[in-house]
Amino acid sequence: MAGTIDGDIVQSIRAFDAYGASTIEHDEQGIKYLVNEYWTAGQRRAHSIHEVSYRACIKPQLSEFFISRLTAPGDTVHDPFAGRGTTAVQAALMRRGPSANDINPLSALLTRPRLAPPPLASVATMLARIPWERPCDLPEELLAFYHTAMLTSLVNLRDHLLSQAPLNEAAPDPALDWVRMVALGRLTGHSPGFFSVYTLPPNQAVT
Repeated sequence: MAGTIDGDIVQSIRAFDAYGASTIEHDEQGIKYLVNEYWTAGQRRAHSIHEVSYRACIKPQLSEFFISRLTAPGDTVHDPFAGRGTTAVQAALMRRGPSANDINPLSALLTRPRLAPPPLASVATMLARIPWERPCDLPEELLAFYHTAMLTSLVNLRDHLLSQAPLNEAAPDPALDWVRMVALGRLTGHSPGFFSVYTLPPNQAVT
């Protein structure tokens, strides 16, 4: 961390040793640096609502580190480069007011639903209304990634979402918004629970 700010946050970083190492302080061409490790493999135990795959996302514990030291409950936390919404969601979990924006419209689709999760029953009701097996035209170029039955379901899900919760709608049905968010994060991956047999970064897969 570089800069010239001082006060409680700097003292807090100087004293940080939660992961087995003390903060190192040094000067490089007149710039003071405070160096430490603020997340580790053993620290990846955040709230499960953060589990949305996104390229180059940060760990929630890094957001928590600064939110806890720079703000108080009731304050607003703004992230101008929201990505998957890690900082906004973490701020909400810590009783701060979340505020975020991002040039990628995917960011809103991944962040908004997790700030107001719908009841499980409403999600189940919505899923039951989707015509999963309705005959439809399948994009042939995607058959390399998806089984025919899976692609049929995805096309029908896409069509249902576009008709019932358009992308430009500011406040879509929370259950529809939630299902879209989950589906976006599950589009490609070869592990159980993913829809495809190959993996692409979500940012590319959604395109």
